[in-house]
Amino acid sequence: MKILITNDDGITAEGLIILERVLSKYHETYIIAPDRERSACSNIFTVRDEITVTKISGRAFSVNGYPADCVSLALHSDLIPEIDLVVSGINHGPNLGDDVHFSGTVAGARTAFIFGKPGIAFSIDSFHKASPNMTEASEFLADYIKNNPVSADTFLNINYPDIPFSEISGIEYTFLSKRYYRDTYIKSEISPKEIKVSLDGHIDTDSKEGNDDYAIKRGYISITPMTVDSTDYAKIKEMTGK
Repeated sequence: MKILITNDDGITAEGLIILERVLSKYHETYIIAPDRERSACSNIFTVRDEITVTKISGRAFSVNGYPADCVSLALHSDLIPEIDLVVSGINHGPNLGDDVHFSGTVAGARTAFIFGKPGIAFSIDSFHKASPNMTEASEFLADYIKNNPVSADTFLNINYPDIPFSEISGIEYTFLSKRYYRDTYIKSEISPKEIKVSLDGHIDTDSKEGNDDYAIKRGYISITPMTVDSTDYAKIKEMTGK
């Protein structure tokens, strides 16, 4: 299988390097990733500015753009051969619940799905730092791909607990939790014409049986099947009576 690996932590991120090292033992792998961290960029797509692509090796390229740009380049240019699967990660930190709407990691997999290719977003619950469990996490994903053939309608958000594989409780197929972002902005400099602010705050999560947060907290690997259809079908029925 030909696999594209991308991420939002940048091409030098340990999670991407380890994931490629493991997956390349079993598959033909390629890397197209941002040249620097692009966390929380969601599905930003470069449509008017030029994109600079830097060749790192015959199978690895960095891009001064975003994860969605990386996947689009993989699918719509001649940089690499036609691929069978996009894997986005390993993200240095979890992507749970409403995080999927902000996450550049998830956006990489979502972009693949939108363009008709299977996509897997893969994150580890490491609180935005490298983890000694990334190699085992990568081996898990390689085994999962081997035993669960992907198709064009595959769009998965996988969160892996930051614990040794021997302590993993199992796999749970989950729904997204509800996240409450308690954000605030701290003013760091004020002048008559300019205010500089930085984001601060914390996240509260509605953790309940069956959702991704509940699974991770109990040592399970959370796998959430997703789609991109945001239609509120219940609301349609309410509004039309049909």
